[in-house]
Amino acid sequence: MMPRARMGGMIALRRHPRLAATALAALVAAAAVPVVAYVIVPQLVRSTLVEDLPTATPVSAAASGPAASAGTASVAAETLLQGRLVRISVADYGSGAIRIVRVGSERFVRFEDVDIAGAPDMYVYLSDRTDGKPGAFVDLGKLRATNGSFNYAIPASVDLASVRSLVVWCRQFNVTVTYAALGSG
Repeated sequence: MMPRARMGGMIALRRHPRLAATALAALVAAAAVPVVAYVIVPQLVRSTLVEDLPTATPVSAAASGPAASAGTASVAAETLLQGRLVRISVADYGSGAIRIVRVGSERFVRFEDVDIAGAPDMYVYLSDRTDGKPGAFVDLGKLRATNGSFNYAIPASVDLASVRSLVVWCRQFNVTVTYAALGSG
């Protein structure tokens, strides 16, 4: 048998069906707000950036002056590591190529033709893990765009021998949005 206080509430709901319907609607609305905030609102946080891969001028051309470098081609980018962004769930996904390239003496992370789920407060990490978790990581900064092709400079102090993946991390929800396991092939 239910305690008297609970029975009184149930009896009141039975006597007033509109009150019961209003209470049920309020509960459904309260449950729907976080779902809408998590699934729909991030889709509105979208941006596109398209930039070229940085180029380097050969040292001999730079030393010879502007007249000599006018007909000289730039140094080609060398791909050191590469991978593809993966879908984790309906709300957390990414597609497109990730490359770590060397251009002259500088290294860059190159996002190529990416489409990443919109979410607030996203950051780009180079991680020592391959499972999408940050692990021991290097923070390259805020995600610059959710779509397009763009670059991040890699600090000279980063040892690429320990880098196993690139992770796009949402700090607000403390979750991986997408990641790419990186390899030489």
